[in-house]
Amino acid sequence: MGVLGSVGALLGPAAVAPLPFPSAAANFGLSPSKTMAHEVDTLFSGCAFRLSNGRSLGYIIVGDLNSDKVVVLCNGNPGSRLEARVHGNSAFAAGVRLICVDRQGVGLSDPLKDEEDNSFKQFASDVGELLDYLCVHRYSVVGYSTGGPAALSLAKFDERVSRVGLLASVAPLSVFGTNDMPMEARFMFFLSKRAPSVLTALISSMVDNHLSRKKAIKEPQHLDRLIKEFTESRVWHGTDKEYIDNIDWTRRRLLMVSTIEAFRQGGKGCTDYGNLITNHWGFLLASIDVPVHLYHGEQDETVPRTMTEYLESRLRYTKTRYIQGQGHLSLICRYMGQALKDVTQDLESNPQAAF
Repeated sequence: MGVLGSVGALLGPAAVAPLPFPSAAANFGLSPSKTMAHEVDTLFSGCAFRLSNGRSLGYIIVGDLNSDKVVVLCNGNPGSRLEARVHGNSAFAAGVRLICVDRQGVGLSDPLKDEEDNSFKQFASDVGELLDYLCVHRYSVVGYSTGGPAALSLAKFDERVSRVGLLASVAPLSVFGTNDMPMEARFMFFLSKRAPSVLTALISSMVDNHLSRKKAIKEPQHLDRLIKEFTESRVWHGTDKEYIDNIDWTRRRLLMVSTIEAFRQGGKGCTDYGNLITNHWGFLLASIDVPVHLYHGEQDETVPRTMTEYLESRLRYTKTRYIQGQGHLSLICRYMGQALKDVTQDLESNPQAAF
């Protein structure tokens, strides 16, 4: 599929642009293990929509661009709209038009204005305005990891949502805490809540010295080094390490590019979102009145099973799958197609009948 150039954040409402799927590199004339200079602009491309309050909202659309089955994807943190490309093939196979936005202060999305609250209600309002522009009258949502709360907020604040899918989602940390999570995650959430300015400074320093988008664009070989470090990172354990070692290089690159793009404006956007999910979410789980599909990998070493069990116990209408042999990232990538199919069932008659 051809690629349209990116639309700058200052150009107002952008046309829907077809963007590449994460399939074999040969399909796009790409080197299987090396980034070429002419590829970089495509890797970081996207669209931006001008909201009524003057802010820009970055977004991307992948999958079946002509489909009436629309799903909004809420990625984890750090991450950007570009993570949708990792799941582009799954969306196309499921016949889904998959929309992913940059959260405020991330990627192509402007940060919140001083008078605006950092809240899930504001996030839902921004997404709703974009979907109005795209003439979306009914849609479903899929969120994973720390993107789960954002997915639930759309179901809470937008009556157009039909179903929600949550893969390895966190539970409300203000209630559940982080004791069962890895040390790195506990540390990041602690700083997000107690010392966000310190975390922002740490991230900004890391971005300037290592995860620089400008450097990746100027020196494609730097991006390739980051992909290698991503693969060899000690963050990955067990099933997820096995998954990372065995996926194709193109998909690894898409995951790395999404992370780099998340820090396009520095670290504050990701820190603000981390702060948001560590505090009260602004709604009760019991107030979500649409069906929610839950998926959890039995070998997940990032988000504990007890979080999914907590969500299951508090949400009103759920179907839960605990899947043997899957970790955190492996579940998200391998079961995205199933989640997309589950949340796009025909709900016209009675969406709660199967629950």
